[in-house]
Amino acid sequence: MAKKGEKKSKKRLAAAKVVSILRKENTWTIRTKPGPHNKKNSIPLGVALRDLIKIAKTMKETKYILNQGAVEVDGRTVKDYGFPVGIFDIIAIKPENKTYRVLFNKKGKLVLAEEKQGSKEKLCKVVGKSAGKKGIVQVQTSDGRTFPMKKTSVKVGDSLLVSVPSQKVVKELKVEEGSSALVIAGSNVGILCTVKKVTPGTMRRPKLVELESQDKVFQTTEENIFIVGEKKPLLEVIGGHKK
Repeated sequence: MAKKGEKKSKKRLAAAKVVSILRKENTWTIRTKPGPHNKKNSIPLGVALRDLIKIAKTMKETKYILNQGAVEVDGRTVKDYGFPVGIFDIIAIKPENKTYRVLFNKKGKLVLAEEKQGSKEKLCKVVGKSAGKKGIVQVQTSDGRTFPMKKTSVKVGDSLLVSVPSQKVVKELKVEEGSSALVIAGSNVGILCTVKKVTPGTMRRPKLVELESQDKVFQTTEENIFIVGEKKPLLEVIGGHKK
């Protein structure tokens, strides 16, 4: 039996919750391809260009722009319209000389906020850490990057401020009392908070973090937050709002 090949489309009603599109306007949308970000927390590059910043009216126009090499993600040219872009990714549109950053809005949807031209730093969440050869530690982040480090106290759940595309680590941010955190999952998604208390995890229970926002104090698991600064955010972190 002949192979049908990969599926390139997906019903809008089945799109991830973070995708900000009109669900009933059309039947189909773009399927996110495998890439650096989890499908549940990312949007296809074609959707970002056509539906969010509207540099093209149709997917045919979007594909043409991409094929011209006019779009960069984190300083690297991307031509695949299904390429997943996620939180804090930097999208540069060469013909328009504009730069956008992928952020959550206060409704938990991913949006594109216009940045000043030449922005080259992004935040990455640490999701893995393993020992390598000759004392090198391999640190993996949520956007598919791996950083070999000789000396580091960074742990899973912490964040790195990274310069792209050079991949130079500018600063390490810890999950600790007083740190600034963005909620990226759960019922409080899209809220900027301050860490009040960190409760270590056990074999049966994940690490818990107590957070304080402007109007409430609540608790969530460490995997639901993204550390964005020591006392205040290092970058703009909520779409449509200045830090």
